[in-house]
Amino acid sequence: MSNLPQVFNYKNHQVRTFLIDGEPWWAVKDVCDVLDIGNPSDAVRRLDEDEVDLIEVIDSLGRTQEINIVNEAGLYNLILGSRKPEAKDFKRWITHEVIPQIRKAGVYSLDPRQLIAAAVIEAQKIIAEQEKKIKELEPKAEFFDAVAGSKDAIDMNRAAKLIYEETRMGRNKLFKILREKGILMKDNIPYQEYIDKGYFRTIEQKYTKPDGTTHFYIKTLVYQKGLDFIRKVIKEGNVIAMAR
Repeated sequence: MSNLPQVFNYKNHQVRTFLIDGEPWWAVKDVCDVLDIGNPSDAVRRLDEDEVDLIEVIDSLGRTQEINIVNEAGLYNLILGSRKPEAKDFKRWITHEVIPQIRKAGVYSLDPRQLIAAAVIEAQKIIAEQEKKIKELEPKAEFFDAVAGSKDAIDMNRAAKLIYEETRMGRNKLFKILREKGILMKDNIPYQEYIDKGYFRTIEQKYTKPDGTTHFYIKTLVYQKGLDFIRKVIKEGNVIAMAR
């Protein structure tokens, strides 16, 4: 359903209209304001199921809200339920002016201010969607920036830092969960099963102590798919450790 309303004025009231599959729908609250119906929610409950629907709209502040809308049959039932003397005039105006023009041109004629307002609302919606996509891509972008400095994977400490920035889960708690899930061994080295799946790889590194002796240790690196897997483990908590 379209969330870009066509706003028209009836006396001192603004009524939002939505063109859906070629048919007009009206914002219940706006219609109730015109008809002096005090409780729009009660009015909606008296309508048939196929006369009312729910739609998301973007308000003037760029926030997404859900509102009830009614089709032509639902509109007439709201009008019949109104005790306001002007209800008859409102119905005549809808049936003789608004609906014929909508069906003829696909839109009710809007003045320039209404067109600008509609364009602003649509622009705000697009901006909000783009900002959401950017936010979703930020973790992956940061991962690839990190990977660029280590050829194809990052070490577990860097991976833990990325997870912390996303979830505020500390390194020790993260490693504990991965051990409990049977993904890491006691020394925080991944089981071969998860290396074979392409989530991790291990490399042997050496270091020299001040006394001149050389020692070796195993360093774990994480691939992008491994980081995504860790995120899934944290989010869903449904990874079952294999019996060993």
